[in-house]
Amino acid sequence: MIASRRNRKLSQKRMDHVTIEYRPRNIAALETAILEALREGAERVVLDLDSVASLDSAALRELITLLRRARESGGDLALRTTQPDVLRTLSVTALDHVFPVLQPKAA
Repeated sequence: MIASRRNRKLSQKRMDHVTIEYRPRNIAALETAILEALREGAERVVLDLDSVASLDSAALRELITLLRRARESGGDLALRTTQPDVLRTLSVTALDHVFPVLQPKAA
Protein backbone atom coordinates (compact mmCIF):
# COMPACT_ATOMS: atom_id res chain seq x y z
CA MET A 1 0.00 0.00 0.00
CA ILE A 2 1.20 3.48 -0.77
CA ALA A 3 1.57 5.49 2.41
CA SER A 4 0.54 9.12 2.43
CA ARG A 5 0.69 11.95 4.91
CA ARG A 6 -1.44 15.05 4.57
CA ASN A 7 -0.24 18.42 5.84
CA ARG A 8 -2.80 21.14 6.16
CA LYS A 9 -2.14 24.86 6.28
CA LEU A 10 -3.85 26.27 9.33
CA SER A 11 -5.40 29.23 7.56
CA GLN A 12 -6.56 27.39 4.45
CA LYS A 13 -8.86 24.50 3.70
CA ARG A 14 -6.69 23.45 0.78
CA MET A 15 -3.95 20.92 1.61
CA ASP A 16 -0.39 22.10 1.25
CA HIS A 17 0.94 18.74 0.11
CA VAL A 18 0.65 14.98 0.31
CA THR A 19 3.70 12.72 0.55
CA ILE A 20 3.64 9.37 -1.22
CA GLU A 21 6.36 6.74 -1.13
CA TYR A 22 7.75 6.00 -4.59
CA ARG A 23 7.70 2.36 -5.58
CA PRO A 24 9.31 1.60 -8.96
CA ARG A 25 7.33 -0.25 -11.59
CA ASN A 26 4.05 0.63 -9.88
CA ILE A 27 3.07 3.58 -12.05
CA ALA A 28 -0.66 2.80 -12.22
CA ALA A 29 -1.05 2.82 -8.44
CA LEU A 30 1.16 5.90 -8.10
CA GLU A 31 -0.78 7.79 -10.76
CA THR A 32 -4.07 6.90 -9.07
CA ALA A 33 -2.79 8.04 -5.66
CA ILE A 34 -1.36 11.28 -7.09
CA LEU A 35 -4.50 12.20 -9.01
CA GLU A 36 -6.71 11.36 -6.02
CA ALA A 37 -4.62 13.58 -3.74
CA LEU A 38 -4.87 16.45 -6.23
CA ARG A 39 -8.65 15.97 -6.57
CA GLU A 40 -8.94 16.05 -2.77
CA GLY A 41 -7.26 19.46 -2.71
CA ALA A 42 -3.52 18.92 -2.41
CA GLU A 43 -1.56 21.62 -4.20
CA ARG A 44 1.50 19.43 -4.52
CA VAL A 45 2.33 15.76 -4.23
CA VAL A 46 5.77 14.91 -2.89
CA LEU A 47 7.24 11.58 -3.97
CA ASP A 48 9.56 10.21 -1.31
CA LEU A 49 12.37 8.43 -3.18
CA ASP A 50 14.29 7.19 -0.14
CA SER A 51 13.08 3.62 -0.68
CA VAL A 52 15.22 3.34 -3.84
CA ALA A 53 19.02 3.46 -3.98
CA SER A 54 19.19 4.49 -7.65
CA LEU A 55 17.04 5.41 -10.63
CA ASP A 56 17.30 3.68 -13.99
CA SER A 57 15.90 4.96 -17.28
CA ALA A 58 12.55 3.22 -16.74
CA ALA A 59 12.15 4.91 -13.34
CA LEU A 60 13.06 8.30 -14.84
CA ARG A 61 10.46 7.77 -17.54
CA GLU A 62 7.87 6.92 -14.86
CA LEU A 63 8.69 10.08 -12.90
CA ILE A 64 8.36 12.26 -16.00
CA THR A 65 5.02 10.64 -16.87
CA LEU A 66 3.75 11.20 -13.33
CA LEU A 67 4.88 14.85 -13.41
CA ARG A 68 3.07 15.41 -16.70
CA ARG A 69 -0.16 13.85 -15.37
CA ALA A 70 0.01 15.90 -12.16
CA ARG A 71 0.48 19.16 -14.07
CA GLU A 72 -2.29 18.27 -16.52
CA SER A 73 -4.55 17.93 -13.46
CA GLY A 74 -3.59 21.38 -12.19
CA GLY A 75 -1.18 20.26 -9.49
CA ASP A 76 2.54 19.78 -9.10
CA LEU A 77 4.85 16.91 -8.28
CA ALA A 78 8.00 17.29 -6.20
CA LEU A 79 10.67 14.79 -5.20
CA ARG A 80 12.34 14.21 -1.83
CA THR A 81 15.36 11.97 -1.22
CA THR A 82 18.50 11.58 0.81
CA GLN A 83 19.97 8.92 -1.52
CA PRO A 84 23.24 10.25 -3.03
CA ASP A 85 22.95 8.18 -6.23
CA VAL A 86 19.38 9.35 -6.80
CA LEU A 87 20.39 12.99 -6.29
CA ARG A 88 23.33 12.51 -8.66
CA THR A 89 21.09 10.96 -11.34
CA LEU A 90 18.62 13.83 -11.07
CA SER A 91 21.48 16.30 -11.43
CA VAL A 92 23.22 14.55 -14.35
CA THR A 93 19.94 14.27 -16.27
CA ALA A 94 19.00 17.87 -15.36
CA LEU A 95 15.72 16.61 -13.92
CA ASP A 96 16.55 18.55 -10.77
CA HIS A 97 15.64 21.59 -12.89
CA VAL A 98 12.36 20.04 -14.04
CA PHE A 99 11.14 18.72 -10.68
CA PRO A 100 11.18 20.64 -7.44
CA VAL A 101 13.61 18.60 -5.28
CA LEU A 102 12.88 19.14 -1.60
CA GLN A 103 15.27 18.62 1.25
CA PRO A 104 14.18 16.10 3.88
CA LYS A 105 13.01 17.61 7.14
CA ALA A 106 15.59 17.59 9.92
CA ALA A 107 14.96 15.05 12.66
